Amino acid sequence: MSIEISVFSLYKKIIKNYYKHNNFIIFKKPYDKKIFFYSHYDRNSIIGNFFLIQNFNQDYTIKIYPKQIYHVNIQGFYKKQNFHSSFWEENSSFLTYSYRYQNLIEKAIRNIKKGFFKKVVLSRYLKISFRNFHFKNTFIKLICTYPNALISFWYDFRHGFWMGCSPELLMKCYNNKLKVSSLAGTTWEKNKWTKKEIEEHKIVTRYILDILKSYEGAIYIKNTKTIKIGYLKHLETPIHFLFDDKPDYYDVLNRLYPTPSICGFPKKESLDFIHKNEGYKRNFYTGYIGTVNQNSMELYLNLRCVRIKKDKKEITLYAGSGITIDSNIHQEYIETENKIKSILSQLIFK
Repeated sequence: MSIEISVFSLYKKIIKNYYKHNNFIIFKKPYDKKIFFYSHYDRNSIIGNFFLIQNFNQDYTIKIYPKQIYHVNIQGFYKKQNFHSSFWEENSSFLTYSYRYQNLIEKAIRNIKKGFFKKVVLSRYLKISFRNFHFKNTFIKLICTYPNALISFWYDFRHGFWMGCSPELLMKCYNNKLKVSSLAGTTWEKNKWTKKEIEEHKIVTRYILDILKSYEGAIYIKNTKTIKIGYLKHLETPIHFLFDDKPDYYDVLNRLYPTPSICGFPKKESLDFIHKNEGYKRNFYTGYIGTVNQNSMELYLNLRCVRIKKDKKEITLYAGSGITIDSNIHQEYIETENKIKSILSQLIFK
């Protein structure tokens, strides 16, 4: 159970933990009316809950074990804000074309045509400098703009601040019930879905179903729908599974992750291409984050996120695109640009 506290008390806890170099997380789940706060206390926490943060390479894990979980009701967290202009509004022509990323997409398509893999998700990053970043107002703006996403803001002494607004549920377990979101394919504005996005989405759905069919239980697949995250649109197929017996959640997680929505298919070949060619470490981008306890696990892919290095006055933004045999190089680049804009436009500076 969580204890309700005032907004002022929440700010005090955030500041206190930061100056003590203590890990903490503040987050709001999709459509939830509560904002939760965990700060690391002890591995042997009495309540048995923790917040899990895993990087993409799966070689660094952060577990935040709280002594007590706190929450603030969303109504009390923000009032009508007169937000300062965002970085994007003042620098609308800031993004420049990345020829390296264009060449990487071209190389991936050649490999797909040779039959090495069917899909690979390639990403890039953008670094910007700042003087004074407004953490609180940016977090509030993300909550206002993306009510159907996981909004998160966390701190780790070794890795600094991370903030994000992820639209994608990796897995949600409770006892013997499981929900997985097959989310892939992106478009924007009035664009219609093409063969490329539909096939890209089917690769993810088939991958999830093939894994679940190896367990004893019943599968229920809901209709594919279009979901909107700001001005971007994605294809989503919710998949439910009822296990005959309560499973080992970590076994399911280890088999699911990384899914083709952030890696590719087949997994081994696409991962190998990413590690050899992407040219940078994703760190916690496309990793997973979420809550874990003895009876449940609710994890989201860490997408639409930024890393904030306060000491260096530097922000890193990340975006990726799923490459298939039907990919258009220019369109894939524009997709990453739009994803970067979707988070860059929310950043507020003093």
